[in-house]
This record gives sequence, structure tokens and C-alpha cells, in this order.
Amino acid sequence: MVSKAARRYARALLDTSIEQGNIEEVLDDIGLIDSTISDSPELRAFLRSPIVRKEVKRSALDEIFKGKVGDLTYNLIGTLCDKSREKLLHDITRGFVELYNEHHNIVEIGVRSAFDLNKDQHKDLHEKLESATGKTVRLSVENDVELIGGLTVHISDTVIDGSVKHKLNQLKEKFTAAVE
Repeated sequence: MVSKAARRYARALLDTSIEQGNIEEVLDDIGLIDSTISDSPELRAFLRSPIVRKEVKRSALDEIFKGKVGDLTYNLIGTLCDKSREKLLHDITRGFVELYNEHHNIVEIGVRSAFDLNKDQHKDLHEKLESATGKTVRLSVENDVELIGGLTVHISDTVIDGSVKHKLNQLKEKFTAAVE
């Protein structure tokens, strides 16, 4: 869940990048920042620490990102440091991606499958999900043998569970309720 403050910064960044015509460059920058922060629990703790002075945080972020991100993104980092809001940086990256996807009518869908999908199954599932959502689908599929068979689809906060494991659990609940 992205905070309101982080969403406002993300919205401002998106709007400005659209105005400047460099939205794809900013998206790449955001991906770099997000992966850097995600891959480093130490950096996340450092940015959230109230003990570390903002000048030290700014210096560290300069060292990490200067010359690696565009001017607009670099200016955002500087603004956050100036206002002692650098702890929002990770949430802003996630908020930006959400807003970018909304702007481009993209939905990210995660699928867990009990078996490997071949190319035809993957393509068919992708097409059906695009048809059902009316959006461009970014599909990520992972295997989960615990499902026994079938698959689960995660679209935002919605889960469609068509797994054999889920069906067996439903039957177990019915039988248990019937016995009691």
C-alpha cells in the first residue's frame, strides 16, 4: 500500500515526465531506484532512520544515483532529501509504476500454476486475460506444486482460485459441516 504523500509525489513525477516527454526514461530510473532499495535492507533502514541527518542521506543517495538517473528523477531525490522525506522514496517508486500502468492501460497479473505452461497455454492464458480485463496484461507465471492441479490468478486485490487444492479444501469444509 502506497501512502498518500508518496502517491502525490509519484503523480507529480508522472505528470512532469509526461509534459517533458521523457516518461520512459523516468520509468527506467524508477526501476533502478526500486531494485536498488529492494535489494538492500540496509539502505531501506538507513533511509528510514531518524538518527541519520538528512545531509548524510543526501550524500549517500548522490553517491548511489548521481549520473545513473535523469535530471528529473535526480531532482526528485534532492527535493525529498531537502524536505526530510527520503523515507518515501521506495513507496514513490511503487506508486509511480502503478500510475504509469494506469496511464498506459496496463494491468499486472500474477499466475501460480501447478505445472509448467507451454508456449501455447501461456499465449492462450495471456489472450484470455487481456480479453477479460480489456487491458494490456503483463503476466508473470510461477510454478507451485502445492496447488496439485489448476492455477490461481492474482489481479490487484482479486484472487481467482481454480486450483485442485482449493477445491479439495472446499469439499473438506462441506463434509466437515455436514458431519457436525
